[in-house]
Amino acid sequence: MEPVRSHRNPRVVEAARLHRARDRRAAGRTILEGPSLLAEALAAGIAPDVVFALPDDAVTSEQATDHGFELILVESAALGRVTGTRTPRGPAAIIPIPPSIPPTGRNMIVAWGLSDPGNVGTMIRTAAAFDWDFGYTEGTADPWAPKVLRAGAGGHFRLNTTPVESLQTLEDMGLATVATVVSGGARPADLPTGRYALLVGEEAPGLPPDVVDQSAHKVTIPMPGGMESLNAAMAAGIVMYELSRKQIPVTEYGERKRAF
Repeated sequence: MEPVRSHRNPRVVEAARLHRARDRRAAGRTILEGPSLLAEALAAGIAPDVVFALPDDAVTSEQATDHGFELILVESAALGRVTGTRTPRGPAAIIPIPPSIPPTGRNMIVAWGLSDPGNVGTMIRTAAAFDWDFGYTEGTADPWAPKVLRAGAGGHFRLNTTPVESLQTLEDMGLATVATVVSGGARPADLPTGRYALLVGEEAPGLPPDVVDQSAHKVTIPMPGGMESLNAAMAAGIVMYELSRKQIPVTEYGERKRAF
């Protein structure tokens, strides 16, 4: 098979359009990059539409044979157009975006208007590690954007990703809402045992005042070192750990993969 050299190849151009949110929504597809993400997707039962790989990528060629997906060999310039990166790692897979499914009864971390893709991806990765689900409101970076997928490190395929319209949506799921605030909230360890929806807003403004006021609980991370605040994803990870530790002994934490 002769590799595709031109970044103007129609299949390459079509794939590259998925870096735009509107094109992902229209196609119901996204791009994931790298062998680890592809392996996670395949393990979760997600069948790629097509995978772009460099000619010397023997592992991906073997996966194409084993899993029956279309493989297009490309040179670096074409692969870079697909991935949107200067030094593409490859492979790059076009996959269907999994649909949201009904709540599972687990805790949920909710990104409330969190616009940074790195923070959103890191929160998803951390939520998967603690066996939580992930929710997001309008204004949040698209959870299925390629940058978010890279930061998520495969976490997307181990949890449920659910759009959240309001606090009432979370309450209808049987979750007690917990607003993260810089000061004035309870310590995470002092919250009662329960099923939670942990709300995390943008780093500078935080959560909207009405969301804080209407939440069932407010939580603040003690910071004796005197820093004003923490990175949003870091703060989310600390609180998720504390709340998880109250509910499930560490020895019982297990690996869980979502079946799509």
